[in-house]
Amino acid sequence: MKGFAWGIMLFYLLVTVFWIANSPYLFSLWGLISWFISIILGFVVFKQIKQPNMVRKLILYSTSFMVFLVILTGFIELAVTSMP
Repeated sequence: MKGFAWGIMLFYLLVTVFWIANSPYLFSLWGLISWFISIILGFVVFKQIKQPNMVRKLILYSTSFMVFLVILTGFIELAVTSMP
């Protein structure tokens, strides 16, 4: 399970780079679907890792950061579309 957690965190790093670069790959339909699925998988992996260790904390922090990016993206989209 720890290997899968490291894979998800690597994917989160890729999503963060795409988000900063405003990549059309991330904001396409498939990109958004994979982003939301990875967030759900992050919380599932967090629940599956029982012993308290660094990987469990990292997966919690990185998944929470992904949720923050989704919310921030929604606010940015709302602000941009409401401009005349």
